[in-house]
Amino acid sequence: MTIKELITAALTPVLANSWAVELPKRPTWPAIVFEVATEEEKGWCAGAGYDQHVVSVFSLAKTVEELDLLRPQIMAAIEALPGYMAAEGEGDSDYEGDPNVYVYYQDFRIRMRRE
Repeated sequence: MTIKELITAALTPVLANSWAVELPKRPTWPAIVFEVATEEEKGWCAGAGYDQHVVSVFSLAKTVEELDLLRPQIMAAIEALPGYMAAEGEGDSDYEGDPNVYVYYQDFRIRMRRE
C-alpha cells in the first residue's frame, strides 16, 4: 500500500469528503485534503530501505466548530497508522478559494518501508 493509499484509508472514515493533493473543482464542506513530502532514510540499516513521510492534512469548513470536531478525529486516525512517529505541528491556515472557509492544518511524520 502506498502512503497516499494508507492516508486515504485512514481519513475516509473520518470524513468521506477526503482528497489527496487537491480539492475537486466544486468542493463541498467540510472537506479534508492532504499532501505528502517524502524523505529517504539513508545509511542506518543494511538491506532495508525506509522513507519518512511528512503528511500535511488540511481540514476545511464553513465554521470553526466543524474544524474543532474534525481535529481530534484526524489525530486519532493518523496516530493509529503503522509507522506513525509524531505530530509535528498544527494551526490555522488560509484558503484562497473562498474567504468564508476556515482551514486548519496538521502535520504528521510517518515511517514506512520502501516498496
